[in-house]
Amino acid sequence: MSPADPFDFGAGHVDPSNRVHKGSAFQPGLVYDAGFNEYLGFLCDAFPEVYANPSATCGTLDSAGIPIEAHDLNLASIGVAELAGSQTVTRTVTSVARGNRTLNVSVDAPAGFDVSVSPSRLTLRQGQSATYKVTITNESATIGEWRFGSLTWTDRTGLYDVYSPIAVKAALFEAPAELLRSGESGNVSFDIKFGYTGDYTAAAHGLEPATVTIDNVLQDGPEDPALFSPSDVATGGANLHQFVLSGAALFKIAMPPEATEADADLDIFVYDPSGDQVASSTAGGTNEEIEIFAPADGTWSVYVHGWAAPGGDSNYDMYSWVISATPGGNLSLDSAPTSATTGEVATIEASWTGATTGQWHLGAVSHSDASGVFGLTLVDVDNR
Repeated sequence: MSPADPFDFGAGHVDPSNRVHKGSAFQPGLVYDAGFNEYLGFLCDAFPEVYANPSATCGTLDSAGIPIEAHDLNLASIGVAELAGSQTVTRTVTSVARGNRTLNVSVDAPAGFDVSVSPSRLTLRQGQSATYKVTITNESATIGEWRFGSLTWTDRTGLYDVYSPIAVKAALFEAPAELLRSGESGNVSFDIKFGYTGDYTAAAHGLEPATVTIDNVLQDGPEDPALFSPSDVATGGANLHQFVLSGAALFKIAMPPEATEADADLDIFVYDPSGDQVASSTAGGTNEEIEIFAPADGTWSVYVHGWAAPGGDSNYDMYSWVISATPGGNLSLDSAPTSATTGEVATIEASWTGATTGQWHLGAVSHSDASGVFGLTLVDVDNR
């Protein structure tokens, strides 16, 4: 059994029965405001697939001064899930305390990290806001492990202690997970930020045209259509599609909204060669996507489930790609760094030719150190 951490027990609890006094939940001293637009900006980073045109929507929010990085959502809690070297987080507080208040910050840094706050002192009147920045730097933290700490703003009277938990996980690198493009030929350029010092190699894989599986699935049920089981195949409430994989860097399945009827809600479940369910996509409506990195060799089972099929059945097109772990194809690297230095930002440039019109292609730029591949940046070229 693993010891509990702040993700298990949280940052504390609210006691609504406590009497009203300075520093209580009813008179907190400082508040962190985040409205509807701020959460839209958060989605740009955390779940960009919710937008039909992420670049347009998020560009508009960015130009309006709305943060579009998940770690900059204006919450009291501070979290950085993939910190490569160093990361600066921005927060804005508003005073709800009467009169003028001067507050000083104290920091309990997560183990292995340095945390600095600028400015370290705030003087605010009631209703006034101020922005501060928190810079978190990995000094000795283990890659891939969550570490926890906090910062607290305290006023000179000691009446207010405004606490912010910090959770941070060190990463080997920071780079885009996926780049969306189109065109028979074209190019991409993106930055990579390193969280280590040592060997580094980039390589190009693909592009691979999608395999399109065309089929029809029945409405599952009526006993419980939301409960999927592989046995639903026997009644037609689910379809089984099998893929034999060998030496793959990535296995991806997608079913966008236009791939089935407008009111259909189809889901996808994936089982590995040992028969274990390892992934699922159950979005509201049909907008499914699953990515399996470094899939094991063998036969993979993909089930399309008829959670809601208008009229009793739904036609669908399921797109799938297998990206080889061996570099090669019509995606080529034009420029890439040959070594990594902690905190350094470098640019990778790649280009492609021969992406057939009318098809959806997928490739990847792999990122490797002396131990092998540790990440992929996907290049999605949709020419449909």
